[in-house]
Amino acid sequence: MQITTALASTLTVFEADHCFDPELQPALTASVLRQTIEDMPTQVIHELCEPLGMAVALARWGTHVLIVGPYTHEAIYPETVPELVRANALPRSHAALYRLYRTRYAIVDAEYAHRGASAALRAAGVRDSIGALQRIMAAGGRLDPDADEARQSASLEVVEERYRLEQRFMDAIADGSTHEALDTLARLSSTPSTITYLTTPYLGTTILRIMARVAAQRGGVPGVTIDAISQEYAQRLHRIGHTADARRSAEFNAQMISAFSRAVRRHQRAGYPPIVRRALDEIELHLSQPVSPTALAARIGVSTSTLTRRFKDATGTTIAKYVAERRVHRATRLLATTSRTVRDIAAYVGYDDANYFVKVFRQVHGVTPTSYRSAHAHAPDLPERRTTTRQSADR
Repeated sequence: MQITTALASTLTVFEADHCFDPELQPALTASVLRQTIEDMPTQVIHELCEPLGMAVALARWGTHVLIVGPYTHEAIYPETVPELVRANALPRSHAALYRLYRTRYAIVDAEYAHRGASAALRAAGVRDSIGALQRIMAAGGRLDPDADEARQSASLEVVEERYRLEQRFMDAIADGSTHEALDTLARLSSTPSTITYLTTPYLGTTILRIMARVAAQRGGVPGVTIDAISQEYAQRLHRIGHTADARRSAEFNAQMISAFSRAVRRHQRAGYPPIVRRALDEIELHLSQPVSPTALAARIGVSTSTLTRRFKDATGTTIAKYVAERRVHRATRLLATTSRTVRDIAAYVGYDDANYFVKVFRQVHGVTPTSYRSAHAHAPDLPERRTTTRQSADR
């Protein structure tokens, strides 16, 4: 639930966060939502429902707009997905992804949504002028309005190859293999398909993020870690905005896929005790922030001496040295793929003092950041430098 006066930017973020496919869910796009809100009478709570099963409650007064949701009125079951596929021309290859999308949202009764919206209006000093929910049934989109099934733009062999590559892509992430995942994605991007989601702004990256989440879960990564990575890249995607720059989109997707794959690799270190695995997670998720053994131990819930001893026993290195190597590795990718200054990169990876960053970088790689950039600029795929940990692994 949110109240906003910045309607345009709010709805842009809303669409990016909650619209599975603008062609199939036009009611959840920023343009349709804005027109719906502008056409509504003031201080009347409306519920906009769309054919794929999502709903959102809306109300406006003065310059303020209340948005509740989106939510769904009923659970989605495996047997209901085929019917949605047929009724809405949803591509069959995306049926499983749509089910994952729907399960992200709470099941909320319409009356409960109305009561919550009414309470929000009262808290804002206005009243629900009708006292009942006004229902709006939105029309759905279709990829092919003249057929009951999504149109086929490729041969059966091509479609089957795309499915095989999508499975291979997810298997690679589940195995923690960044190189294999990126190589498969490149092949997938060049394969004809029945829906060009990989070249559609926001949609392509959102679908890849969902696929990577599922694959990382198969690889044994805890839900809390998966969610943290997913949220980070969702927020970064909003800042990037709609871009027609194919290279920029590809770089963003590669960074996101690498992050999920690294998380899998960390959790495949079976020999590490739980305390050390949690420490590695905390370091990776807060790498650009100050990382001290004392603060790290406090977050995990153990003493500093216990953490430092077990970390050294398991990895063969200290926490400080491990953090430095991970920060430098992150910096190498930025040096090779961006035009950011060394000072900016130093600050991004967690060093306020650029001179100190240069010193640490030289200790790890034997050259300065500037020299490294000269030798590796625009490299398509930088191998991850192995740290001094006893069980470091990068497929």
